[in-house]
Amino acid sequence: MTGKRGERGHFPHTFLLEENKMKPIFIGMALLFMVSASAHADLVYTFNSDAEGFQNVSWQANAPAGWGNTPTVMQTHTVGGWQMQMTKEFSWGPGGGSANQQLAMQALANSGTAKIAFDVMVDGTSFPPASGVWYQFNAVGNSDGTQGWTQIDKLIDAWQNVGQSDLRTWHFELTFAQMGWQPGDTWFQFWTGSNSAAENPVNFYLDNVIITPEPAALTLLGLCGLVLIRQRRIG
Repeated sequence: MTGKRGERGHFPHTFLLEENKMKPIFIGMALLFMVSASAHADLVYTFNSDAEGFQNVSWQANAPAGWGNTPTVMQTHTVGGWQMQMTKEFSWGPGGGSANQQLAMQALANSGTAKIAFDVMVDGTSFPPASGVWYQFNAVGNSDGTQGWTQIDKLIDAWQNVGQSDLRTWHFELTFAQMGWQPGDTWFQFWTGSNSAAENPVNFYLDNVIITPEPAALTLLGLCGLVLIRQRRIG
């Protein structure tokens, strides 16, 4: 037989069979996506009522101004210069939406695709009154593997003008590999801190700290999309 691919009038039974073959593949990919998305549940810290086990921070019910009146935590530094403080060591107890934060964190980290995402904010209350100063925000992953202390500097590298009071926000997403985690590590600490002129300490706010395997899920979603495109082309 001769004819052009896609002309249903020439081969109706042949293409109907191909379409029916594709449907189970697409459904299977969709199910795989749903299983992957649920295999490792996110750890989510939004500080709705307290600091949720975060260290060296103070819970803020509705600060900073302009952040939608939603709670945050603030890390306070009494002096300037290089300041790093442990922010979260995932406990063996409940929190973040899991019955055991440490086990959930390790499962996510060992997936090879997990990331830790978080929002950082500063406003006029983050700096001494009437100060103009350069400031930096840094993050560290600390674990018991060969990578150990893994420091990521200058995630924020900015300037505070004298009298500046507006809210500035940043969103970061760092993979556990970037943070120094290696499969087989048995504990992990998340540190944050600032750097500034010695006489001008910087206090910053944190919110929406989320550990998620989303990149892998998105990859599967992309594969499902390719299958759907192929199905449409056959049809």
